[in-house]
Amino acid sequence: MLEKNISFIVDEWQFMPNEGQIQFADSCITIDNRLTKLLEFLCLNPGLTHTRDELIEEVWSGSVLTDQVVTQAVFELRKVLKTHSKRTSSYIVTVPKRGYRFDGEVRVEKVELQKPDFLKPALQKTEQLDVNERQSTPEDKEFVKREDREEGYVKPPENSPRNRKLHYILAFLAVVIVLQSSYMWFSQNKQSPSQASSAHSLSHYEFRYVVLNVTEEVKAQPELYGIVIKLIEHIGFYSNIRVVKSDEHKKLAAIEFNISTAKSSDGKKTRLLVKYVNRASGGVHLNRRYSTNFARFHETFPAMIDDLLRAMYIDVPEEELQRNISVFPQDKESVKALMSATGVSYSTVDFDMALKYFREARALAPDNAYAISVSYISEVLAVFSKDEENIQPRIKALNEQYSSSLSAILKRGNNPRVCEANAILALSQSDPDKALQILLSIPYNQHTPLTYLLMAKAEEARGHITGAKELYLQATQNTSSPIALTLAGPLFFDSNLDKLIEQLQGVKLDVDGK
Repeated sequence: MLEKNISFIVDEWQFMPNEGQIQFADSCITIDNRLTKLLEFLCLNPGLTHTRDELIEEVWSGSVLTDQVVTQAVFELRKVLKTHSKRTSSYIVTVPKRGYRFDGEVRVEKVELQKPDFLKPALQKTEQLDVNERQSTPEDKEFVKREDREEGYVKPPENSPRNRKLHYILAFLAVVIVLQSSYMWFSQNKQSPSQASSAHSLSHYEFRYVVLNVTEEVKAQPELYGIVIKLIEHIGFYSNIRVVKSDEHKKLAAIEFNISTAKSSDGKKTRLLVKYVNRASGGVHLNRRYSTNFARFHETFPAMIDDLLRAMYIDVPEEELQRNISVFPQDKESVKALMSATGVSYSTVDFDMALKYFREARALAPDNAYAISVSYISEVLAVFSKDEENIQPRIKALNEQYSSSLSAILKRGNNPRVCEANAILALSQSDPDKALQILLSIPYNQHTPLTYLLMAKAEEARGHITGAKELYLQATQNTSSPIALTLAGPLFFDSNLDKLIEQLQGVKLDVDGK
């Protein structure tokens, strides 16, 4: 807990949280408790980026229910700091897609508390008495005793009835005080088993971890499972969630997504039922059915994303959601084929079946940048995964078939899948510098496991082995499995990732075996 006389000094101004005041060079501003808590938290954590969810939890202990309150508080605090500081800076920097960061060097100092004037005489008198008492000699004490005797002072006998009665009373009072203190201590510290369990269960939750439960009925329909995979991918663009699979990590997860199928109200259509449960509170924040009609995909899919994000108290502008969804083809059969290919890739890792769906999607939407890109990516991965002797001729033929289309669609914009496809093209042509440059143009929050794998390959080709290892590990973060490394090993050139795979499998076995 922060001491009462602590202050924070940033540049020329001083912030005293317990007084709710900021002392600037030319003025002293008093801020309300809401802004005081926010500035105190930022001063305690300078240079760190905090999401709006973290601020709601850490600053206001969850009492704030909407991120609009956070945005308003940040706006007001920025205005105060920018108006009155010599630096004319708001100090609070917005980190796109991540949150806010306090940009300033903070020094913590104690404020000297002065004693009120009316207490000084009493304190001086007390100090003088203490000094005199310490300086008294045995002769002085003997003089006091003689003086007492001379004035007729008579010490009562120690065993007199009056003294014995006084001793009994004091002993009885001591016993009563001890018993009462013990009872109060026991009452305050005693916790029922349910209370102790509740405290423990709340303290261990990790709000980044998500348990994803998908029913077998959904997995059996690759187009529906593909929607689920893409839904989680897009939710990850705007939040820091991580889907966990090991039993140990699942115990820590505060968020649970349950995906299943349900019938429409007339019982004739299949719906995708999305349920969001917050394990910390036990609250169900979303329980809604969505159409599985691919003719309505561009209406339904952004609604699913928006509903889940709002349930997590994350507000994303509708235009941005629509922009990210617009990469998918308008043709309903093409979208269905793409979702089916994604579902097959994640459920069975059947490259031949996935390739069939990707080719179908491209044939149905030959001008769509997304369909072209994922088709090329799947073709290249399929070639390298089969470990055939004629890999290079096949890759060369694919490059001749796709290179002009990929270059053209890259100039139209940096759609992440388009960037990944062009990075693969560059790596297949032994140009890791170009590949890395293209990959770094992808917004950080839209990196996928494939993005990290391609970055790792590019760094390894450039001789940066340590950086490559770090990127290989990042590629496994959202899968909790080394399968991505198994696929990456023979890609473009042979990477010996066996040791890394063994280490990851060993960690997984240790975690699951606890």
